Amino acid sequence: MNPNIFYKDLSVDLAAHRVRRAGHELCLTPREFALLAVLVTHCDTALSRSQLLEAAWGYTYIGESRTVDVHINRLRRKLGLQNDIQTVYKIGYRLNSAS
Repeated sequence: MNPNIFYKDLSVDLAAHRVRRAGHELCLTPREFALLAVLVTHCDTALSRSQLLEAAWGYTYIGESRTVDVHINRLRRKLGLQNDIQTVYKIGYRLNSAS
C-alpha cells in the first residue's frame, strides 16, 4: 500500500507524517497532520466535528467543540486550502476533490 496521498499539489505521506507542496516540506503540528490525514482519506465526504475529533484526536466528545474549527482554520491558512475545505452547514467539514 502506498502511504502517499496526493491532493492537488500536496503530497501527504501518512507513514512518515510529512506534507509536501511542490517539493517543499510544510510544518504541521501532529494534530493538524492527523486532521489533514482524515480529510484527504475521506475526500468529498462531509464529516461532523465529532467524527473528526474521534478520528484525529482519538476520543469522542459530547457537545460542541470549537477545537476542530480552530485547527481547520489553521490548515486552510497553512496549506492554502481556503476554497477546498468547505464548511458544511450544521454538519462539519468536507475536503472537496481536486478539479
